[in-house]
Formats: sequence, structure tokens, C-alpha cells
Amino acid sequence: MTGPLCPHCGRPFDSPEALQDSPNHRCLECRREPPVFDQALSAGHFEGPLREAIHQFKYRPCRSLGAPLGRWLADCIIPPNGIDLIIPVPLHRSRLRQRGFNQSLLLAYALSSRFGIPLCYDNLIRTRPTKPQVELSGAERIRNVAGAFELSDRADVHGRSVLLVDDVFTTGATMNECARVLREAEAAHVSVLTVARAV
Repeated sequence: MTGPLCPHCGRPFDSPEALQDSPNHRCLECRREPPVFDQALSAGHFEGPLREAIHQFKYRPCRSLGAPLGRWLADCIIPPNGIDLIIPVPLHRSRLRQRGFNQSLLLAYALSSRFGIPLCYDNLIRTRPTKPQVELSGAERIRNVAGAFELSDRADVHGRSVLLVDDVFTTGATMNECARVLREAEAAHVSVLTVARAV
């Protein structure tokens, strides 16, 4: 993703001059209701061939796309400095059985391997099945994931900087709920990284 982006949520601004005089200016949505996470980054727009690749990856499902998408993500974006842990957004065990793999874990593994940052894939858990977010509106997405995550070991993230990894950032509801759980365990910093951003 190129051009001026909101420094908080990563949303593209319409004008190429948007941050020329105010580089830390946040978008209207972030000023109205700031996300729980500190920063969100995405490698590309959720459209065209990238959208098709992610759909094949998740819904076909095509596990073999995990490695090339993970490498491409690592090529496009360097994680923020000082990250202590990479945590993939978890699937509920019922969805994991159905799909056979967690797409976010495959992406997170590629980042961990490339940058030498420890991967923690079993601490953040999804405690109940939720509807696929793609079927829901913005408000429904927030309700859908509310209270759906918890940590099995809160001490493991206490005072640490965490990078949350997922495939697509749409409204940010899932990432915000995961970040809330991490913040309640006193994580020092929570960044978000996705392959694609829906705008």
C-alpha cells in the first residue's frame, strides 16, 4: 500500500497531500473512536489478484498459498522495531477442523522465520465459534467477536510488544478485540499486520 495512510489504522487517505503538513494526523474514524491497537499495517489492497489469492487460500481452502503469501507479506512490510512476539489471530477449534489449518498462523510463521521474532501460536485462543465476518456489517462484526478471545497465559504478554497477524483488515473489529485482550494483560504495545486491507 502506497500513498498517505492513517498512522493509527492504516486507512488510505484520498488526497496525496493529506499528511504533508501533519504526518501524525489520524483519520476521522480513529479520531472518533480510537482503535485499541497502536498501529495497523497492510501490504496491499483487498482487490484484484490479491483478493482472489486470499479467497482461494481461505475458502477453497488452498494451504499451499500460505508460503508465497507469507513471503510476499514479509517482502512488503518490515515489522515495527522492538516486537517481542508474533501472534496469529486464532481460529476456533471447530473452524480449524473444518479448514484444516489456520491461515493466519501460516502467515505469521513466514514473518517469524524472516525476521527472527518468536512466534506464539497457542496463547491467544478463540473461546467460541463466531460467524464468518465477511457475512456481517460493521456493527454486527463488533458484536460477533465481542468476548470471543482470551489468553491462556497472561504473564507471557505482560510488558511485551506484540505483532498480531491476520489475512485481511476490513473494519478492524477482530483485531481490536484481540488487542483489547492483550491490553488487559498489560501488553506494552500492540501492532497489527495483514496481507490486505479492504477500503
